Amino acid sequence: MQISEDIMSAITGMMLSDGHIAQRSITGNARFVFVQSGKPAKREYFNFVLTLLMPFCSDKYTPYIKEWYDNKQDKMYNSISLTTMQLPCFTVLRFLWYKETIKIVPLNIQELLTPIALAHWIMGDGSKHNEGLHFSVYAFSQSNVDILTDALKNRYGLHCTIHATERGPRIYINKNSVNILRPIILAHIIPSMQYKLNL
Repeated sequence: MQISEDIMSAITGMMLSDGHIAQRSITGNARFVFVQSGKPAKREYFNFVLTLLMPFCSDKYTPYIKEWYDNKQDKMYNSISLTTMQLPCFTVLRFLWYKETIKIVPLNIQELLTPIALAHWIMGDGSKHNEGLHFSVYAFSQSNVDILTDALKNRYGLHCTIHATERGPRIYINKNSVNILRPIILAHIIPSMQYKLNL
C-alpha cells in the first residue's frame, strides 16, 4: 500500500505529537500507532484520524479503549488508540523517524512540515497559551527541538521561543505568529480544535 501525500503530511503531524511506529522484530514490517486520552473533547479529532487511517487497518477494525485507576491521584483515567496493519510503507517511515528505538525529528522536517502536518501537530499536541500557542515536545532532545524551531521560522516566518518546564521543553509561538499561521492552516483544523487558534 502507498501513502498519499496528504496522509503522509497528517502522519508527520501525528509523529510530532501522539503517534509512534512500532516494529516487533527486525524481520517484520512496522505499524503506525496513535494514542490519545479518552477525554470527550478529543474524540472528534481521534475519529478524524481514524477515518484517514482506516484503509491501513484490518477489516472491521475498532479502536482500543483502556481504563485504569491511579491510586495516587484517586482518579480513573482512560485512553483510546488505533493500530494499523504491519505494512512496508510504515517500515520505511520507521527508518526516517527513529534512531534505534528513540524517536527523532527527521533532518528534512522543514520539507515535511506542510500546512496539513502543522495542523495535525497543533490538534494533537498544541495548546492555547493566552493568545499564543505552545507545542509540547517533551519526547525530543534539545537538538531536535532546535531543528523544529528552525523549520517553523524558516518555512513559515514564525517567531518561536523555547520554554523550559519540569517535564521538558515546549515551543512557544507568540500572538503575532499565530495570526500569520491561522490562514495557512485553518482549512485543515476541525471545528472542535479551532479554539487553539483563538477562534
